[in-house]
Amino acid sequence: MKKTYKQCIAGLLGAALLVSTPVCAQAAGVVVAGGESGGANSQAGPGVSSGNVTEIPGRVDYFSASVSNPVVPTTASYSYERMVQDIQSLQARYGSHMTVNTIGTSLDGRAIYEIVLGNVNAEKHILIHAGIHAREHMTSLLVMKQLEYGLAFYNSGNYAGTSLSELLNRVAVHFVPMVNPDGIALCQNGIDAIRSSQLRDTIRQCYADDTAQGRTAASFEDYLLRWKSNARGVDLNQNFPADWEAVDSCPNPSYAVYRGPSALSELESQALAALADSRSWAASISYHSTGNLIYWDYAGNRVQQASGELATIVSANTGCPTANSSGHGGFKDWAQIKDNPIPSLTIETGSVACPLPLSEYADVWNRNKMVWALVALYAMNH
Repeated sequence: MKKTYKQCIAGLLGAALLVSTPVCAQAAGVVVAGGESGGANSQAGPGVSSGNVTEIPGRVDYFSASVSNPVVPTTASYSYERMVQDIQSLQARYGSHMTVNTIGTSLDGRAIYEIVLGNVNAEKHILIHAGIHAREHMTSLLVMKQLEYGLAFYNSGNYAGTSLSELLNRVAVHFVPMVNPDGIALCQNGIDAIRSSQLRDTIRQCYADDTAQGRTAASFEDYLLRWKSNARGVDLNQNFPADWEAVDSCPNPSYAVYRGPSALSELESQALAALADSRSWAASISYHSTGNLIYWDYAGNRVQQASGELATIVSANTGCPTANSSGHGGFKDWAQIKDNPIPSLTIETGSVACPLPLSEYADVWNRNKMVWALVALYAMNH
């Protein structure tokens, strides 16, 4: 088994092409959902009784159960205001199992929240963030749902033969559900959602420049629906110091693909980078849309083997294939090459253009509902 696992990883690192196989994932101490195919179409999921899972008396299969009277709604436009309300409601209901922090403030004055699920003094910690690109706001809903399910089944759930309470005592899961709250507010609610008149003027100038330079022919309203950047027209996931100078950037602030005036020029990217540098992390997951794809490697990756192992097991459980990162300036890329590097993945969710319609959510959830626990279990065993 060990030799087979090494062969799987060697093939992954050598060819940059992943074939998701149960033997690879099981060798890493993780149960594969639904055999070789895995993913959303599998009837059996992690925690379901099988030959690979030890039943825990009195505990429910976490991922086959439903939350009674859920706090987080399933909606196509999960807003910043609703997220803040939901964090407060979850804290009131499950306060002993979660810790709420703010890691920074956006350009337009919105707090950037970090919610820690589990023991803040745990030996291992993993970081999951979403909503860094405005039009990809379904990712914020996804991680808030992940958080709520972890809280609801904290004392009664199990994953792959391990109780959630034990898992979360040993591995703390840090969720940053909305890195780019200003951009999401703009994308969902239009220009009037931006409080600062200066930022509103910047956004209007972005539209004028993008129209003049041929990057858009859309109406202003449709243009904002496709907004990806923060409120200053900077693509936050091209703003990290991972070969930032090589980013294929447009020359001025834009709805997308402007890297900023310098690496880490933005309050939002600074906040996430400071969090990433605040401790030694066992792993990080960056949620994006679209494509149902996993990016796991980058030139100069200092944690290539661990990132490859994570890619193997997450691909096997989500049914999403893997690829190398082709761009620069991304959070995952920087996390893998920085001092005290982090084994990291970017997971692209959804199968159609963003913003994802609500019809995509069921598949997004079914593929990704277990990812936080999967990665936590990997961290606990390594």
